[in-house]
Amino acid sequence: MNLAIIKLAWQQFCQQYHSADSRLLRWTQFLLVLFLLTLSMTTSSIKHYLDTNLQQLLGADMVISQYEPISASHKKFLHSQSDTMSVSRLINITLTNKTLWQKVQLKVVDEFYPIQGSLKTSTELSINGETTAFGPQQGELWVDLRLYKSLNLDIGQSLILGGQTFIVKRIIHHEPDRIMEGHSVAMRAMINQIDLARIQIEKNKTKYRYLLNANEQQITGLLSWVKSTLPAAKSMHKKGNHPLASFWQRVENFIGLASVLLFLMAAIAIDQAGRRQLLNQKRFIAVCMSMGLSQFSSIYMSFIQWLISFILLLLPAILLSYVLQFFAIEQMQQTFEGLAANWQLLPVLKTLAVLFLLLLTFQIPQWVEIYQVSVAGLIRQKLDQRNVIYRIAFSVISIGLLTIVYSDNALLTGLILGSLALTVFLLMGLTWLVLTVAQKVTQGATGLIPFSFFMMKQRLLSKTMQILGVGLCATLLLFTLSLMKDLGQTMSKYMRTHDGNLIISQAQKSHINALKVWSEKSNSVIKQLKPFTYSQLVKVNGKSLAEHSDKPSDSMATLQKPVRLHWTNKIPKNNQLISGKWWQSKPTNWHQISVEEEIMTDMNLNLGDTLRFIILNQSYQFTITASHEFKAGKGTMTFWFQIPSTAREHIEANTLYMGSMELTDEAWSGLSSLWQQYPALRLTSVKEITHRFDQTLTMIIKLVSVFSIMIILFALLVIAASVQGYEADEKIKNGLLLSFGQSKLMCLKLSVFEWCITGIIASSGAVFGTWIAGVLIYKSQFSLTYTPDIIWIISTLLSTVFIVCIAGLMNNKNNLNVSIKRLLA
Repeated sequence: MNLAIIKLAWQQFCQQYHSADSRLLRWTQFLLVLFLLTLSMTTSSIKHYLDTNLQQLLGADMVISQYEPISASHKKFLHSQSDTMSVSRLINITLTNKTLWQKVQLKVVDEFYPIQGSLKTSTELSINGETTAFGPQQGELWVDLRLYKSLNLDIGQSLILGGQTFIVKRIIHHEPDRIMEGHSVAMRAMINQIDLARIQIEKNKTKYRYLLNANEQQITGLLSWVKSTLPAAKSMHKKGNHPLASFWQRVENFIGLASVLLFLMAAIAIDQAGRRQLLNQKRFIAVCMSMGLSQFSSIYMSFIQWLISFILLLLPAILLSYVLQFFAIEQMQQTFEGLAANWQLLPVLKTLAVLFLLLLTFQIPQWVEIYQVSVAGLIRQKLDQRNVIYRIAFSVISIGLLTIVYSDNALLTGLILGSLALTVFLLMGLTWLVLTVAQKVTQGATGLIPFSFFMMKQRLLSKTMQILGVGLCATLLLFTLSLMKDLGQTMSKYMRTHDGNLIISQAQKSHINALKVWSEKSNSVIKQLKPFTYSQLVKVNGKSLAEHSDKPSDSMATLQKPVRLHWTNKIPKNNQLISGKWWQSKPTNWHQISVEEEIMTDMNLNLGDTLRFIILNQSYQFTITASHEFKAGKGTMTFWFQIPSTAREHIEANTLYMGSMELTDEAWSGLSSLWQQYPALRLTSVKEITHRFDQTLTMIIKLVSVFSIMIILFALLVIAASVQGYEADEKIKNGLLLSFGQSKLMCLKLSVFEWCITGIIASSGAVFGTWIAGVLIYKSQFSLTYTPDIIWIISTLLSTVFIVCIAGLMNNKNNLNVSIKRLLA
């Protein structure tokens, strides 16, 4: 290691430390490090919480769950391979009390429950319950605190469930196996398994859970047995993965993917702020090379100088990230009860390594430029267009790697990044077009405006970079706030128009008959009904889902559970064929299936692939012959998987129905009588669906709004970097104007006009980018037409122009303080 070079690098670092360009570079890198370190520390704390939580709240040494009961021989085997076993079932029902109703997850437990942990209940409203050794006795109904309050219940009162009377006996405070519900917030009730035989509840999509006490050797053997014998089952043990692990992985992926825009804006800021710093560095290296310094040593010196800067900003970034993680964890304690800060060193070191490589990638074009230029070239400072290509290429590579690491939805990621790419190209093209046309039109005229367009055209590159930074910032803010707002309104209006005001999400034939009778009495109308059965996808091309794809995604999470399988001969009116060929009416080959296009993309499926489903413990294999997607205009109900109607004759399963109704205002109060007789009948109002949808949108908007603060900071850094990078040119321009007798007020007006043009072009590009994103995502995800809120768009446009002008002038004020003598000196 050459100490002389390190000493030179340190001297150069100290000389440039207080320069405006150096400050901008440090702030840009500091914010990137701060953001990803905070994410890493928070993630580390959550993963530690999930591991600890799994060991304490699983309620058994091992749990096996599936949506079909296991055979008697399999149950006997589980008894032989465990010390204790308890069987419970979970059924989704609707519970009523007079005119009040609530969706409930009913748990049916046996006499051995619980086998580990504490079941805490009380006989009165209280914060803490007492430990209860056993579950409900025959004829008792236990409810959780939220359900107790929601239905306005009283201890000792009677409720009708499935035609039978139950007594509300206790309030549930804590279940030892609650962790198995993941992030479900369903209200809960509990009965004894003896009562299940006497109530009229259809057991479709019932989840069977087998809690086992076993040693490590038994668990190892059971895991292998489950994998080979029960392909549709899901097993969990204390040293395995938490149910929320994949959920948090998807959240982390979303935030990490959103950081792509931060890196894109950071690349612009680093490029602009580093422009003038690179010139000073090249002059210094030119002197050193004239004294015998080699090209390799010059790059080494530049690397050491950058490394010193990176290391010195780590300490404050780590300390501030440590503080910020407490605020992040506090916000997530509603989802992760008992979560506390407990980050690990290794994940943080991995994040620092990734950050080091990404930021290092941004510096490579500068070192390439230093390496390729001779001493004479360094002195003349001749511009090489290839260096611009290098800067763009390495920025794209860095951002591309970040996208690959964090993306878990290829289609949606492609749409968002494609929209951003189109926005970038539009901003570049619009900048060139506006400035070129404006210069041509005003070429023969005199005055402030023609001169402004002439000067902006001469500084086309700097203006393009400024507009790109501001435009991308406005695009993200407009997209998240305006698009999400419009989406909620559009979905609510569309569902109300095509699906009535009540959704039938699951009904049996007996339910349909009762609904028809009830609808005639209540003057309601059944608008549509579609048959289906529940099926669980267990293998793709002979491989399990885990073997086929190990990347967490929303599609994968949904396919872990039974999904609706619909049969039809014709393409539904609200679907359209995307690829392949739809089967003919009543085909002899019934082993054909059409898959929703987004699932094809997310799960990496192709035409000709084989899918194996489990339906009522029977295995059925289908070959993908077509793919379809939703088409607006004939209702919102669609299915991921569709098969020929002739397949229904060969499948042993219960036929269920999904549909919608239009209820009169007076009919709503009569629903409770239906649910008392048929508690497994699943009905959901469109108002409730849109309310849940709006709650999700609100949560997303809060998350992105916090993230948008980072975007705004980077936008300001981009503006500042663009001003600093071309400060010398601005001073020359203002000096020339002053030399021609113009006042500083005229120079200020010229700056205001330039920043107004910058803001208008950037805002126009942001509006276009949001519109493109809206059209693509609405079409792909919902098959709806995106109609933006014009007032919101205009308000955003004017606000962006105003903010850009203020920010630009604040950063540009030093360039107005110039004298002709100083320029000539």
